[in-house]
Amino acid sequence: MKFVTMIPMLVAASACAIQPTPYSPPDIAISGALLAQAAGPEGVVDIAHPLSAYDLASIAILSNPDLKVVRAQEGLAGAQLFAAGLLPDPTLGLGADFPINGVNTVIALTSSLGLDLAALSTRPARVDAAKANAASVRQDVLWTEWLTRQNAKLLATRISWLEGIKLKTTSYRQIADQDLDRAIAAAARGDIAAIEVDARRLAAADASDRDRSAENQLAAARLDLNRLLGIAPDEIIRLQAPSATEAGMPAAESLFKTALDARADLQGLREGLAAANAGRAVADASRFPLPGISLNAGRDTGNLRTLGPAVSFTLPVWNRARSDQAVAQTNLQVLEAQYQARAETVRADIGAALTAVSIARRQRADVVQDLAGISDQAARAEIAARRGDVSETSAAATRLTALDKEILADSLALAAAESAIALETAIGRPMEIFE
Repeated sequence: MKFVTMIPMLVAASACAIQPTPYSPPDIAISGALLAQAAGPEGVVDIAHPLSAYDLASIAILSNPDLKVVRAQEGLAGAQLFAAGLLPDPTLGLGADFPINGVNTVIALTSSLGLDLAALSTRPARVDAAKANAASVRQDVLWTEWLTRQNAKLLATRISWLEGIKLKTTSYRQIADQDLDRAIAAAARGDIAAIEVDARRLAAADASDRDRSAENQLAAARLDLNRLLGIAPDEIIRLQAPSATEAGMPAAESLFKTALDARADLQGLREGLAAANAGRAVADASRFPLPGISLNAGRDTGNLRTLGPAVSFTLPVWNRARSDQAVAQTNLQVLEAQYQARAETVRADIGAALTAVSIARRQRADVVQDLAGISDQAARAEIAARRGDVSETSAAATRLTALDKEILADSLALAAAESAIALETAIGRPMEIFE
């Protein structure tokens, strides 16, 4: 009877065990984090001085919110590896039959202790698959860190150049507005025709549009950088002045070979292929079902005690694990196709980035060559205008032409820098390794 009274107690205990504990989601701060907080308690970089693109890349690796999610997924892969390495627990079965008639009877009791040999036999293959999956996830984390670093570097470079471009578009707009004011005053005196005022007004409107566009681009880049760093949207980060680099570029074949070895995403796909291959080994092993063994002990109502083994296994008649094998084989083929497609995408990205860098640098060199003479001419025109040798309108026109070339040169320098970063991203390693 003691055994009978224990059953309700065990059921009640199991019901209590599955009751969820109260949970509250993490608190979300109303105000965003500051750059000093994103840099960490010990300070990854000195934020008291203007920051370089590499400084912000180092901060982004620590503070980016999406990276924290990816790292949590890496912990999940580690937990799955731990679970795959655990031995299967033995199973214990208990039973009781209560006689309802007869004389000199007792309660019949049964018990069994079993072990799943099939789960035990596939443990090595499952561990190998879990190890490969954990390695693949780790490579995904490394690749995400690399992309985050490069994105921070790209945004910092973009902001640095856009700040200079914004200063020039502001000057361009001011000169165009001043020229329009002079034209309106001259037209009022009857010195120039109204059609010349219309031309100045169109030029001033175009200058205003360019200045507003530069302002919008700069604001968008700053917001994107703050979002990437996980800091408040309204915090302004001081950046170092940009510099146009003209480092030589290796051949595309050499860069592609480096990318195949260096890119963490390709390495992750290779680890994923290894995991899929291990999964296929598990499916192949399922073709030969191993039995589950147990040891049974019992007592019938006549108080006769028995002890003996039992074996149970799946008969490979119809299925024979062919479904698992087909899924595992197809999964491996899909991953192989994905790996080949990713490699070809990398090849195309490297070629596109090399072409973009070459074109932007060549076009900027042409603009800079033209700008040298125009800048000298604009400086001489301003001096002449102050002496009264030429009109202020003529000097303004020369200065606007020079500013237009300067803005174009900076835009091309930004395009070349962005293309170089895109090339570096496609390779998976800093370009300094080729210097």
